[in-house]
Amino acid sequence: MSSTVSPATYSATCSEATGDLTTLGLLQQGARVLVVGDGNFSYSRAYLRANSARIGASEIDVTVTSLDTKSQLMDMYPKSRDILDELHDGGVHVRHGVNATKLESYSFEDNEPIKFDRIVFNFPHYAAEGGIGNKNKRNKIHRHRQLLGDFFASASHVLASDGQIWVTLCAGQGGTRLERKTRAVGDTWQIVHCAADAGLVLQDAHFCPVDALAELGYYSVGYQSREKAFWTEDGISHVFRHEAPGRKACFPIEWTRDMSFWVTDEQMFTEELLHDVVHKHFSPDTMDVSISLLDEYRCEKSGRKSVTYRLDISSSSLALSRDRVNTLAQATLSDIGSSSFGAFRAK
Repeated sequence: MSSTVSPATYSATCSEATGDLTTLGLLQQGARVLVVGDGNFSYSRAYLRANSARIGASEIDVTVTSLDTKSQLMDMYPKSRDILDELHDGGVHVRHGVNATKLESYSFEDNEPIKFDRIVFNFPHYAAEGGIGNKNKRNKIHRHRQLLGDFFASASHVLASDGQIWVTLCAGQGGTRLERKTRAVGDTWQIVHCAADAGLVLQDAHFCPVDALAELGYYSVGYQSREKAFWTEDGISHVFRHEAPGRKACFPIEWTRDMSFWVTDEQMFTEELLHDVVHKHFSPDTMDVSISLLDEYRCEKSGRKSVTYRLDISSSSLALSRDRVNTLAQATLSDIGSSSFGAFRAK
């Protein structure tokens, strides 16, 4: 089974409503913002500078975190000391040693569970074992996907029902049709698919405002786990929300699924009957499904006819994960197998 992300029409007004990394969109009074994995905290500083009045007046509650402990942070990024002082003075809560894949295990305020309106993770990456500057470990894409998947699964637990998760990736990594630097799907991090596993849909995607952030004091670090910059030009910010009725994805996921079965009654079988069974599970209210005959074969010994149909499935409203599609396809095959016209074909 293969998947792609469709080139749905991208609307500039969608980005205007969502905002960018300097604003995180329209935040109501009392909104809670969580920034995770912020390396040297220079993004957090940029966000503070852009929203200092509201943060200072406690209209927005901002918590920023790093995976590293404070001592580790000072060793890797010595310049971050002044940044931390500015964050504290500006009313931002700073936490160290926070694992972005285990957010539900932390108490961020008076030991009470809270939900965040925005969760931000900029330029996440899997850090190979071996310490600072290690170059011996291969940069495995599946590790990056696993990191994203684990983060989304965790973040979805602490995200408000109407909240947003913002993940910014370097050019070419995300794998959406917005990329200027395109790669084969298998060479991308497949961010939309990772998010779908956690029940999240892509509401918006837009290019990261690198220049605006730089003017506010942001600069990238972390290349080879050092205070060295990495390429951020053409990076894309992806904005996700919980799947919910009425919410539409900017880039719906498309899946291709092939199904094979024996036709036990050729006089009775019609493609209309097949469509009825397929649509029972792949609801046309939330999914678009096209069905086409891919192959047919007749066994010389038994005379039975076998057919293979291809299902092209897409949805602009569902978090259509691989497991979800497989479950629906298996239920469809089960109904075909128990029908009067079809039977399972042994693999």
